[in-house]
Amino acid sequence: MWVSLFTFSLFIPINAALIWICLIPVIIIDLWLSFTLGLMFILPIQRKTPDIPDHLIFEEQDIDGYPVRWLRTPMDNGKPLAILIHGWNSRSLNMEGRSNIYIDSGYNVLLFEMRAHGGNKPVDHWAAMHVCHDFEKVMELYSDNGWLENGFIVHGHSMGGFIAQRGLRVELETSSNLKGVILESPVTSYSLINNRTCEVLRIPEVLHPWMMKRLLRHYNSMNDSVYHIKDIEFLESPNWGLPDAPTLLIQAKFDKTLGQKHWKHLVDVHSRCDSNFTYHIVEELKHSQERTNKERDQLILDWMDEESLIF
Repeated sequence: MWVSLFTFSLFIPINAALIWICLIPVIIIDLWLSFTLGLMFILPIQRKTPDIPDHLIFEEQDIDGYPVRWLRTPMDNGKPLAILIHGWNSRSLNMEGRSNIYIDSGYNVLLFEMRAHGGNKPVDHWAAMHVCHDFEKVMELYSDNGWLENGFIVHGHSMGGFIAQRGLRVELETSSNLKGVILESPVTSYSLINNRTCEVLRIPEVLHPWMMKRLLRHYNSMNDSVYHIKDIEFLESPNWGLPDAPTLLIQAKFDKTLGQKHWKHLVDVHSRCDSNFTYHIVEELKHSQERTNKERDQLILDWMDEESLIF
């Protein structure tokens, strides 16, 4: 009996040690994933506020305590409006070159600026849902000002394209006068963004879906309910938003930032919908640093002419 009890007393610490040895890799992996989770919530690069060209007017509106900003041309009440939305880590003025297409086509122009971009007020954490909320609120202001009455189009680049798809969805009253959408090398799925980030952080592919769920839980824990995301599918086109208007996709063929999966996803979505959708893959177009590009600009003008959007 004594021998039996002695043996049992030895067995407990040995067993516990084996359990800890088995758990150590799991703990290390969990700590690594927790660390990488923090890296996924990166903030835009802080920049100085740029000089505003003389032909543009700077304005801002407080939205739930944050100064949302935009630049615009003087409004001619007889003209439609073109709204341009820049991409991640960019700024509204980087869309000025593109805006000339619309000015020359008879439009008033407004360059929307995402929060924490372009020298704007920094934030503790940044998410696309914050910008979508800002955009939807200022769209209500633009509508109240009568700027949308003559119809409007929206040109969204990269993350700006993702914001546009959400902020122009059919159920929003402000979308009623939408005449066209131009998406330039757009983000179309946050899951794809997550997967790409996981690849950069060397997280095995089998863990990508699990990281997305973990990311979503962490995001919701940090944000007010108005910004909450119910599930992963919510962050995908078409659930994210599919504007009911003629849509043009202009895609950089060699997109070093987003690759090919985003535009292919959008093409697949529109192929299953009864939508007015056209796309062009432009070999000489890069994802960014393309304020002017003759081929892109001509494709947009040709499409606008076909859709009777030149005035």
